[in-house]
This record gives sequence, C-alpha cells and structure tokens, in this order.
Amino acid sequence: MANFETHFKASVVTSAAVCSVMLAASLTAPTEALLLFVIGSLAGLLPDLDADKSRSLNSLFSLFALCIGICLPIIIKFSSLSAIWVCALAVYLAFMYILKPLFESFTIHRGASHSLLCVVMVALLSVNLALLAGKAMNTALLLSVSVSVGMLTHLILDECYSVDMNNNKIKASFGSALKPIAINSPIASLLQLAVIVVCIYALKDHYHALENTVTGWQLQLTKLPLLPESDVLQRWL
Repeated sequence: MANFETHFKASVVTSAAVCSVMLAASLTAPTEALLLFVIGSLAGLLPDLDADKSRSLNSLFSLFALCIGICLPIIIKFSSLSAIWVCALAVYLAFMYILKPLFESFTIHRGASHSLLCVVMVALLSVNLALLAGKAMNTALLLSVSVSVGMLTHLILDECYSVDMNNNKIKASFGSALKPIAINSPIASLLQLAVIVVCIYALKDHYHALENTVTGWQLQLTKLPLLPESDVLQRWL
C-alpha cells in the first residue's frame, strides 16, 4: 500500500496534468483551474478516510474543520472577534474529537471508500453541491472530473503497490482498492447507492445543460493539438 506522501505526490501530478488539459482546451479560466488543481490534489487522499489513525484521515478532518471555521463568519454574523475564535475552536474540536472517532468506529480500511462506487458517489455529489452553490454546469462538471481523477489515482496506486515486482508475486491486498463495490461493507455500499440515486434524481432538471456542456467539451478537445506543428519541430531539430 502506498504511503501518504506517495499518494499526495501522485494526485498532485495527475491533477496538474488534468488542469493543464482544461486550460489548453479553454474549458476554464486560470484562477478556476488553480482551485480545481488544489481540490483534485486533496481528493487523492479521500479514499483513506477509512484508515484509522492515518495521516490522510487527520489531514482531511483538520482541513474540513479549518475550512468550516473560516467560512463561519461569512455564514453567521458574530458580535465580536472572540466569539468567532471560540466558535472556530469548537468546530475544530468537534471534528477532531467527536466526528473523527465516530467515523473511525464505522469504517474499515480498504472498505467502501476504496471502490469505484464511492468514486461515482463523490463525483455526483460534487456536481450537485456545485450547482447548489450557484456555479455553472461547466464548473460543476470540471469539479467532478478533478475529484474523480484524484480518487482514481489513489485507488490505482494502491493496486500497483499490491504487486511485488521483486519477488514476482501478488500480495493479499490486490483487488481490495480498485473494486466496483465493497461487498465486505454492505451497509456502507447500500448507502452509497442510495446517495447516487438521489444525486441522479436531483440532476433531472439539468440533463440538457449537462449534455450541452459535455458536447462543448468534445468540440474543444478535438481542436486541441497534441504535438507541435511540423515547422516548429523542424526549428527545434
């Protein structure tokens, strides 16, 4: 199994590659691409939310707590600076010492979060949450792509580390990461299916916009040159 540093580096590289394609195809603006790059890099740590005491789990819960603490003054109007600090601290403590232990008690490593079903669920949630936040369909889908690539990078890397190239053998953990559905976590898998169904239903009024956006992407990507023109290559040579 790859460690925290390897997962993070891999997700940074793949997120950078995806965002470079988005920029080259003029699918997004540079500032938005930077945000998608950060989100995609962090998404590469999401599958390890089921790993008790892991650096990924601690880092992600700390990040979520920090983001909510920063957003509190935007959502709620506080009467004093000390009230903001107290509420931010309360949010952090609640995340780290209540929600995190509760999450650990209901999850097993390489369980439901290490599955393609989980990737689909998070991708659909990303689209719906972005649309609820007032973002355009183009941005919502790009967010979904960034998150999906980050998570898939993690799962593929775990499977690669399940193959021992030196001894030419496959470890017992092979197949436990990149699986369609987590049979060993039936309740969690059913919940994921339920969330997917709800998300698909919530998008019913956006199907036309979704189709138009994907068609527009196809046109933009077909115009994207993969190699320099011949005269440019001749100047290089």
